[in-house]
Amino acid sequence: MALARIFLRRRDDRQRVSFTAILECRGVAQNVQVVDFSISGLRVDGIQGLAAGDPIEISFTPDMLLTGEIVWSVWHKAGIKLLPPLDEAHPAYLFLSEQASALEQLRVRAISALANRARSADRSGEGSP
Repeated sequence: MALARIFLRRRDDRQRVSFTAILECRGVAQNVQVVDFSISGLRVDGIQGLAAGDPIEISFTPDMLLTGEIVWSVWHKAGIKLLPPLDEAHPAYLFLSEQASALEQLRVRAISALANRARSADRSGEGSP
């Protein structure tokens, strides 16, 4: 069983994202949260009623539709294998990369703001007993 899990893991580099998409399986659509991506797949949260092997379509925007299949599903989380895998020039890959870049910029700004706040607090505490 443990060996099988090793082969299910994506070997491609993953990038974190956070946005809502529409996932459809057998005519039933649901909103999901895309949390990471690679050229070969996605991880989504918020799924309901899906299992490994289910064929899916996922829409990021009204004109950006990808196909794939669920490769693992645990509680409300799932891994999706994209069919076919994306290449770095694919419009969906470019969209996902932009989402990842925006999320990273927000993370860096938040860390910088916290660091500035900590420095300000240290300075205001200087000279106090």
